[in-house]
Amino acid sequence: MKFFRNYLRFILAVLLTVSIFSGLVLGETAANDGQINIPEIKYSFFKLDNGLEIFVFEDHQVPLVEVSLWYKVGSLDEPEGLTGISHLLEHTMFLGTETLEKDQIHQLVKKVGGFNNAVTSFTYTKYYEELPASNLELGIAIEADRMRNLKFDPEEFEREKEVVMQERRRSIENDAIRSAYEELMTVAFQRSPLRHQIIGWMEDIKGITVEQINSFYRQYYAPNNAVLVVSGAAEPQVVKQLAERYFGGYQPQKIERIAVTEPEQNEERSIVIKKLINIPYIIMIYKLPAGNHPEMTAVEFALEILVNKASSRINTELKQKQEIILGADAWVHRLPIPGYAQIVLAPVGTDQIEEVIRGFDRELKRLIDTGVSAEEIGAVKKAVLKELAFAQRDPGNFKNRIIYGHLHYNNAGQYQEEIRAINELTPEDIVRAAEKYFVKGKRTIGYIVPQGRKSINNRQDIEP
Repeated sequence: MKFFRNYLRFILAVLLTVSIFSGLVLGETAANDGQINIPEIKYSFFKLDNGLEIFVFEDHQVPLVEVSLWYKVGSLDEPEGLTGISHLLEHTMFLGTETLEKDQIHQLVKKVGGFNNAVTSFTYTKYYEELPASNLELGIAIEADRMRNLKFDPEEFEREKEVVMQERRRSIENDAIRSAYEELMTVAFQRSPLRHQIIGWMEDIKGITVEQINSFYRQYYAPNNAVLVVSGAAEPQVVKQLAERYFGGYQPQKIERIAVTEPEQNEERSIVIKKLINIPYIIMIYKLPAGNHPEMTAVEFALEILVNKASSRINTELKQKQEIILGADAWVHRLPIPGYAQIVLAPVGTDQIEEVIRGFDRELKRLIDTGVSAEEIGAVKKAVLKELAFAQRDPGNFKNRIIYGHLHYNNAGQYQEEIRAINELTPEDIVRAAEKYFVKGKRTIGYIVPQGRKSINNRQDIEP
């Protein structure tokens, strides 16, 4: 099983949070006026009396269906002391129910030529089956059974906990960059659940009991906290009838969310983390509002122009001219709670670290002082148009954008609002956003350096 992780994009193969510049939507574009136009995408939506929401994306091109059940619970819903419980519950959901024995779910799906898996993120936990269209009912029946009939065998649960702890050792503790990133986030965030990674802290995972995970399951795995999504060769009315048959008898639950307010950050924070690596990395975290804030598109464009494009200010000045960095990357984590922008710089060596920071700050100030050109904005929009063209080949990508908008902001049309924001964006919007959000007082810097390197400006050092 896999879980969504939030690590360095240019170091890792998979990013958890997808920005609007990486295959945002499916549709046609109008290149003649530089505008991005997306047709209304058709889908069916139903809501059962018990609160279960249903999306059906009907597509009969191939005789296949994907049945997925998205629970509106993830690591952002975890209180202190229970970090990682969402991901641990994801694993537990494959240990059997009162109806199906352990591994029987896999066997049933595999027998018909299908595939199943699950994923945990900041905001949701998703279970899915990819099946021949004739086995649509099987997928719905499996997920309905797991919603209410999960079996908690203490011995099996303890064995699965060890599997998850080993996953944490492999994916974080034995990885220099990921473990450093985890330490950095505890400095950047004081109270927000973004302090901990999705997999949770090792001590918390060890301490989670069968009773606690059962309670978490009973509270959040309820029809009024779930979204059933069916895509492929399935008729909407058939899906609705099957959902009513298998889920209709379940009662809704009272869903209580934790509400944590991150204290306002007014001064720059920094940390030096020494690891067994050959080259240093600089990671900067800037605090941002929630992902549907109207200025977030301008923030993303600012990062494209400043950092990401091959012709960006940082690449042109620090990489090509001064040759003091090997590369740079930046992106925005859009979340239903206040999120952040993440910028990663790779200096050519430890002696260039402070010079790289000064160079970054200088280029940021230049962008704010002199503005951005229409050509720079046009180049970014052109890149978006290109991504849209490729996105047309992957209907699943667009389906997920609709579901993300619904889950995060209760707005399935969020993608259309993002497109409108791009079309209406001005150079002044970008400068204003950069000046407002990319300030030192809102910034936390992590210096990940090879062991044996001297301290950087007397900042706090952390050894592995």
